[in-house]
Amino acid sequence: MENTEEAILTSEEVEQLLESFHEGQDETAHVDIIEDDSGRIKYYDFKRPNTISREKKRMLNKLVETTGYQISREISNFLRSTVKVSLNSIDELSFEIFKSTCPELMFLNTIKLTPLKGYGCVAMDLGLCLSIVEKSFGGAGKSQHEIRKLTDTEVVILGNIVTIIIDKLGASWKPFVTMEWRVSDTTMESRYLNIAAETEVVLLLSFTFNLEYSFGELKICLPVSSMDETLEHFFSDDKGIPASEDKESAEALRMLVRNSKVVVAGVLDETNITVSDVANLKEGDVLRLDSKITNHLKVSVEGINKFSGKLGLFSSKKAIQITSLIEDEFA
Repeated sequence: MENTEEAILTSEEVEQLLESFHEGQDETAHVDIIEDDSGRIKYYDFKRPNTISREKKRMLNKLVETTGYQISREISNFLRSTVKVSLNSIDELSFEIFKSTCPELMFLNTIKLTPLKGYGCVAMDLGLCLSIVEKSFGGAGKSQHEIRKLTDTEVVILGNIVTIIIDKLGASWKPFVTMEWRVSDTTMESRYLNIAAETEVVLLLSFTFNLEYSFGELKICLPVSSMDETLEHFFSDDKGIPASEDKESAEALRMLVRNSKVVVAGVLDETNITVSDVANLKEGDVLRLDSKITNHLKVSVEGINKFSGKLGLFSSKKAIQITSLIEDEFA
């Protein structure tokens, strides 16, 4: 048994230990502090660097949200069930941190980023994968309590899901670069994932994958060094844009908004009445409008009158036939 008296530190030794501790803090206190162009001091997190500006990240967020909607629609058709894939966040972090956040067992697909350099990764929770497999075989697709490795047959089924995901990502980026991404390797143990150096910065797209009775995480990891040129092309601030690039930008904008939903309303007519009249309205009362019965209706898009039309029937339902375009009217 050790001598207890020898194991106890003296007061001088305690003071020396505290001094060395504070000195160590002073030496490392400046590791995450840098000086900007204006001479001001600001903190910089080397483990979670921000190489993409906020403005670019906001635009990227819109593009990826649209991609999530397209993935939802395609996988819903594949499984013949309602699936919702929604974007949670877009983060920049080191590959080491991403790898450390992955559970020991996970469905990991290494993606060859042709024509870009390097490799990316599509990662899915194994519990979610098992629910998808159950759903594809006609089951309810409920949450799985027992997590296990996938069989070869299950890997093939989930490979179709991964193919849909990378195809829709490629379609989103098509105006800027033609991507021919493909799965080059599949593993279920995160320790074998090796797509970048541990200190390399990666772009992490995190989604929530919702089935009817279960949900899980879908993550797409892409090295920033591989995506740099494409991001710069997409977010170019050059004012002298050639006509060809201008057309590509217009096409990109159309792709971004084409699936957005807008409210279209047929306006019978409008009139002004007093609050007292409104309070006294009852069943059977008739409101007299300002326009004639022969006048065409106005069709508004998001509250702005854009078209004129005639009221009618189509397949036993009310319908409006567009007769003309209303120009320069914002009422």
